[in-house]
Amino acid sequence: MKSGLFVSLALALLIAAPTGATAAGQRCGGFAGFACGPDEFCQFRPGTCGRFDQFGTCVRKPRFCPRIFRPVCGCDGKTFSNDCEREAAGVSKAHNGKCRPTAF
Repeated sequence: MKSGLFVSLALALLIAAPTGATAAGQRCGGFAGFACGPDEFCQFRPGTCGRFDQFGTCVRKPRFCPRIFRPVCGCDGKTFSNDCEREAAGVSKAHNGKCRPTAF
């Protein structure tokens, strides 16, 4: 019975979800997958990477970044030269510093 209630709730959320993209500063992500507008990305709290259907905030991607070397690790597993470069790529932050190699 609980699973039927969960499915009904999930369908209700999907039906109620807005069809367009949200604007900078608005909530994004989550179970319904609220999207951000063009030239924006969904930024989650550092270290969470949007897991467990968390909500983030729509943030405008910067057009220009300073040439400062202060590496950060993106949620995509890539090390970026600085936080601005990460934002320009539209990737949430996993942690400060270089990404750790993953073992296969």
